[in-house]
Amino acid sequence: MPEEKATGAKAAAPASSPGDDNLIAAVGYIIAILVPLFVLFTDKKNNKFLLFHAWQSLIFSVLWIVIWVGLTFVTMIASVVTGGLGGFLGCLFLPLGLVVLVAVLFTAWKAYQGEKYKLPIIGDFAEKQAK
Repeated sequence: MPEEKATGAKAAAPASSPGDDNLIAAVGYIIAILVPLFVLFTDKKNNKFLLFHAWQSLIFSVLWIVIWVGLTFVTMIASVVTGGLGGFLGCLFLPLGLVVLVAVLFTAWKAYQGEKYKLPIIGDFAEKQAK
């Protein structure tokens, strides 16, 4: 067998592969705000697939935080004023949290599969931002 000469030059690896992009998009839903901001402020912002998922994840996360804080505030006021209504509103946290958890896991799975799944209302806005 003839010996091959080592040239010392390595073949350039692609910037990212579709599998890497799918993983970044999926993790963006789980690590809600950090990964989407990373995508928006790096060279990854040129990738339409990643940009869509980054915007959708960011909007979903911010919307969820606003709803959570608002519900907490309303629950505290209702607890002080009525007592019973505050307890009832407090019971909504667990089912609402489970719905959000399922939505996050579902969208992360779809992103990992390479699909561009749009959440209602948020998905259209995220798609406009990604263009």
